[in-house]
Amino acid sequence: MIDEAHPFKCGNCKKVTAHREIKRYDTSDVPEMPLEVWLLECQNCFEMRMIDPVERLANKEDDITRCDQCGNYKMKAANCRICRIANQQEKIKQTYWTGGQTLERFIDADI
Repeated sequence: MIDEAHPFKCGNCKKVTAHREIKRYDTSDVPEMPLEVWLLECQNCFEMRMIDPVERLANKEDDITRCDQCGNYKMKAANCRICRIANQQEKIKQTYWTGGQTLERFIDADI
């Protein structure tokens, strides 16, 4: 695992957030793909996805810091989501499928 974070606009939560880099894949053998793609995890919604590194937002590298309390990657201007959940200021939203429809429920974080 690579211990770096980069700013990207998340495809799931639609926010510009720090994304933790998990792995890099060489795709030079596939002509229609970029030379390299990254497996990243959004530090807001924790969704993992493959991203072309060209999509990285320029001039935003300095805006990523580590949380002083838990060490999670976060944007400087934002509050850490892990700390908000631990302090019960935010609840975890879970999406589930019942067989006929997709529903959402909130889970209490008992830490």
